[in-house]
Amino acid sequence: MKNVLAVIIVVSLGYTLYGTAMLGVRIFTARKISDRSISFQNTASPERYRILIVGDSTGVGTGAETPEDSIAGLILRDYPETTIENRAENGAKLADVVTQLDDETMEQYDLILIQAGGNDILRFTSLDTLGGAVETLLRTAKERAGHVVFMSTGNVGNAPAFMPPLTWVYTSRTRKVRKLLMEIADAEGVLYVDLFMERSDDPFVTEPERYNAPDFLHPGSEGYHLWYEALKNQAGIDELIGN
Repeated sequence: MKNVLAVIIVVSLGYTLYGTAMLGVRIFTARKISDRSISFQNTASPERYRILIVGDSTGVGTGAETPEDSIAGLILRDYPETTIENRAENGAKLADVVTQLDDETMEQYDLILIQAGGNDILRFTSLDTLGGAVETLLRTAKERAGHVVFMSTGNVGNAPAFMPPLTWVYTSRTRKVRKLLMEIADAEGVLYVDLFMERSDDPFVTEPERYNAPDFLHPGSEGYHLWYEALKNQAGIDELIGN
């Protein structure tokens, strides 16, 4: 019995050490990817439709092979006469995104797209603090645009960068944050694009090499293509920009 217990302890420690080491490698990779990422924007096109993007690294397009594969880049691909300004920043939490809109000289936009929320899940922002930040963010965005779309993140616990028990912890966190964000968006009359998937249905899990960036935390180019399709299908972005 003692030998069995010793084996279990050794295996558990080895698993923990391996998971910690791999997570460290992926965080280091994520930082390298973030350092070389460039926000895609297009301010030189005719102002047929003006879009402002605010948010975190997913708004920047971190993880995509080229800036053109970000959500902003894909929008311009389909709607080349659209003017896109991108103020998203790597590492931003939702409270930080509020400051991206805090500019008295900012002009009015036809659409503001908010891409954020993942860092609040990862860093365990309290739900009370998060709720206040989101309410302020959405109300400010509505003052500056005719339409506001809020696209947060997928199931953070499904990111291949994490191993149990972190996968369980972050999935639980994602569920709670998602519920809060959806409730506030609904109360404020803002369109919410839901990217959450259960592990068994999530392409980021079933085909990790295809849809994830090398850090296995950010979406890769094909991952952003999936998110863009969700944006078009759920928010009617095609009707908004296409008209």
